Amino acid sequence: MQKLADAIRLMAKTGLFFANADGHYSDEEKKYITDFVLNMELIGDVDSELKAQVMDSVNHAYSLDEIVAETQALLSGFSQEEQKAIRQSMEAFVNDIIMADGNRCSAEQENYSKWKEAIG
Repeated sequence: MQKLADAIRLMAKTGLFFANADGHYSDEEKKYITDFVLNMELIGDVDSELKAQVMDSVNHAYSLDEIVAETQALLSGFSQEEQKAIRQSMEAFVNDIIMADGNRCSAEQENYSKWKEAIG
């Protein structure tokens, strides 16, 4: 349960970082992150405390270094095969966040490239 909770928190933070990378947190990006949290509730392992933590993360700003460090820390707790699956899921999630507003700006692309290189 703890690994899942950590992954959900990290996904929300990562989504928020990339949603703000272009300097504008659009309604579409907010909706995508909110829907992500709501869909995690369907799994059944998201309690009200975790949901509140994730929703509160929307009120904070994160740096690329923080996101990379947390991603690397999370990945270290999994097998190579699990790490690959998590990376793929995170990449798809980040791409969806970036494109939620219909625009991939240069700042988003630059941060995405740096993030992807840093996490392997």
